[in-house]
Amino acid sequence: MSFAGILIILVFIIFAALMITQKLPALLALPAMAIIISIIAGMSVNDIFTNVIGGGAVRLQTAIAAAIFGAILAQVINRTGISNSIVRTAAELGGDKPLIVAFVLTIAIALMFTSLGGLGSVIMVGTIVLPIMISIGIKPIIAGSLLLMGLNLGGLFNIANFAFYQDALKIDMTTIKSFSLAFGIIASIVTAIFIIVTVPRYKTIYTWAMPEQSITTEKKVPFYALLTPVLPVILIFIWPLIFKDAKGQPIQLDIVTAMIIGILYGILTTKPKEIKNILMSSFVEGIKDVAPAIGLMIGIGMVLLAVMDKSTAALMSPIISKILPSGKLLYILFFAILSPLALYRGPLNLYGLGSGIAAIMISAGILSPGAIMGAMIATGNIQGVCDPTNTYNVWIGYFTNTDTATILKKTLPYMLLVVVLDLIYVTLFKW
Repeated sequence: MSFAGILIILVFIIFAALMITQKLPALLALPAMAIIISIIAGMSVNDIFTNVIGGGAVRLQTAIAAAIFGAILAQVINRTGISNSIVRTAAELGGDKPLIVAFVLTIAIALMFTSLGGLGSVIMVGTIVLPIMISIGIKPIIAGSLLLMGLNLGGLFNIANFAFYQDALKIDMTTIKSFSLAFGIIASIVTAIFIIVTVPRYKTIYTWAMPEQSITTEKKVPFYALLTPVLPVILIFIWPLIFKDAKGQPIQLDIVTAMIIGILYGILTTKPKEIKNILMSSFVEGIKDVAPAIGLMIGIGMVLLAVMDKSTAALMSPIISKILPSGKLLYILFFAILSPLALYRGPLNLYGLGSGIAAIMISAGILSPGAIMGAMIATGNIQGVCDPTNTYNVWIGYFTNTDTATILKKTLPYMLLVVVLDLIYVTLFKW
């Protein structure tokens, strides 16, 4: 075990501590960590500037493009009234029965967040669904938890995330889709268990003061326009089944193309006469919404190239090889026990330190890229629902007058169950 390898591990720990204590934002921490790791690994100045910094800035270009067009699609869904119509329709279907309302609204949230993303979208949806849930007797902490579980479930099918997995881990789209479908089913089952256990059967009165919020009152859109959020996902899954190349091999639809189709469909089925204005405003505001995520991806790209460089890999692979499990049972236990490390941008969070850790794991050659991807997405459920530092967790806590640590305690057992079931699936079908 080399001194330089130990030093790199210390760098990971130090920057993890800085991000957890919020003394250094991930936007700054990741590029700084990439540069320091490169220096420790003995890379030349030219390699650091050209390969790590320059190459890292565009390393996740596909994911960045997908994030931009995903944000534009989210703006279109918001501006055309599609999101409001989905929530209202779901609430009407549920009536005044808390259990049914919880199920229907959680499904509606999940459907919307296959395309929506970002704090703005969470606030927009939350200001509608949370009062509906709470008004029929669902406790605020349960309503907030269901909003988080719904958006996490939708995120498992969000094709902007697919692009990130493709870029960061170099996994093929067929594998990503199979993970998404299986993990989505598992998350759905556990969410259903959460609803059955925590939501009352009958309507009750709950006193709750809603914070001041502006709620739009858009008219309902045509029923076929409600397909907009999930249309890109449907295209990604269905396209290869319909279109084949000359050799009979399935043709994968480009993620950005699928999003563009969704954008145009959303506008043309709701406000076709306003297409120019909606496109322009959605483009500008969408880029603003996704700017922090783009900055994060630039930093992640730098970390990936820093740790995947042959000089770094040579230092880290022997260390990681001694830590990583090689058997199926040990694999499940290892990642299940360590899954809370996905919190606070920790080492098992792909959108934080986890991107570098995953690259090192792949370079070690002990586990297949598919097994590593499965583990990282599985543990990501904990970060997506439970993390007190997520901006949307903070807003939901404020809106429901609930502490984010309380949300963490309420949802963590269920998300741990999701992680374990996901890991079992990987060992059974993707090992």
